[in-house]
Amino acid sequence: MDIKKIINLSKKPKLFERGDQKFWDDPHISKKMLEVHIDPEFDAASRSYEFMEESIDWLVERILTGKDQNILDLGCGPGFYSKGLAEKGYSVTGIDLSKRSIEYAKEQIESEELDVEYKVQNFLELDYDQKYDAVIMMYCELGALTNQERDKLLEKVNNALKPGGLFIFDVFTAKKREEHELNKNWEAVQQGFWAENPYVSLTETFFYPEADTYLNQTIVVNEDDEISLYRIYEHYYDKGTITKVLDNFGFINHSFYSDLTGKKYSSNSRTLAVVTEKL
Repeated sequence: MDIKKIINLSKKPKLFERGDQKFWDDPHISKKMLEVHIDPEFDAASRSYEFMEESIDWLVERILTGKDQNILDLGCGPGFYSKGLAEKGYSVTGIDLSKRSIEYAKEQIESEELDVEYKVQNFLELDYDQKYDAVIMMYCELGALTNQERDKLLEKVNNALKPGGLFIFDVFTAKKREEHELNKNWEAVQQGFWAENPYVSLTETFFYPEADTYLNQTIVVNEDDEISLYRIYEHYYDKGTITKVLDNFGFINHSFYSDLTGKKYSSNSRTLAVVTEKL
């Protein structure tokens, strides 16, 4: 085992320095992620079924006017929102980097005549021109991007929207950050989230207060002494910081809520939901 390499990797990295391993499209990890997504009682990868149903109802009744609209669902995962909105009469395109999640989403609509299309695609590579009436991005995925990736995505979202189109998304707030202790932990298992074979994992959380960002870093060592490094960043926002970002990309008329069921905004909420409009 290369102890020196592990020690070196354990040091706090530069802000937004990525790991060396795939995450969303890793065959084993994507399988475990899908299991979490479709677990109705688990609220870590997807929201609960009850929350998503309430969220879809709110979008349909209060935010998305008319049914003759094209909607783009970024990071659609197993397609819960895409399918739900299509069932309400909308035309939906869902894209996700996980081939496994997209295959699952397609299976769920095989026997239904819904106006929904799924694509395996990195949403940072969008290439649409004023095609959509609304773009949705659920479960705080915007905060998982580096600032550079975020800015690239916002530019592409703006291009994809028709004039007056809506961008609907949520982000975590500092209240969520307070739940993460800056500690270290480890596990040794025969099989688990990170690999289907025996491994030891070393996880640590780092905080970057100057950038309102924290990092969950995991070093995985398998039985062949191969070392893998996974880094998952989370940039949290408040009304002021997200407004500044959106203003820079020509979005206007921002509306804020505590979550994507339309609950009234509260500074004590662990999430911040945003509905903003393309100029």
